[in-house]
Amino acid sequence: MTFCPNCGASLQPGVSVCPRCGKTAGAAIPPPPPFQPYQMPHQIDPGQPVPPAYPQYPPRPMVPAYPVYPPRPAPAGTNTFAVLGFILALLPLPFAGLVLCVMGLIQCGQTGQKGKGLAIAGIIIRILGIALLVIGIAAAVWYFADTGYYLPDVWEWDEGFAFTALGLLRI
Repeated sequence: MTFCPNCGASLQPGVSVCPRCGKTAGAAIPPPPPFQPYQMPHQIDPGQPVPPAYPQYPPRPMVPAYPVYPPRPAPAGTNTFAVLGFILALLPLPFAGLVLCVMGLIQCGQTGQKGKGLAIAGIIIRILGIALLVIGIAAAVWYFADTGYYLPDVWEWDEGFAFTALGLLRI
């Protein structure tokens, strides 16, 4: 089917004059080809290699993401946290020496300073001290609770109860 190039009206086959506008149609415009969906090319021989879908580039050389510097030299002397932690571990402070010894041990491993042995000895001494403190408190509670020991206090509510430092005890 052809169309008039002037007004766009459809023309019968073989008619050269448009019945609508009266002008000559001229050469007929061929109709567009019918629509065909795209089909992927098939591989004829299964052993034949398939060309890559993208261009192949040579591999890039490995480059570090950041510049590599030589390691820093270890600071001279003994780690301060290790020394202070060991001294505080010998005193009856429960956790101050332990915290400083752990910090000193970590820093000795990172920087390579001396004092790793002091930090380990301080940790062991402080853990044993805390264990002895816990055992002593448990033994005292067990002794006073088991014997029915009564600590007199001024706040007696009635004859059956007394309020003491160990809590509410039944007499």
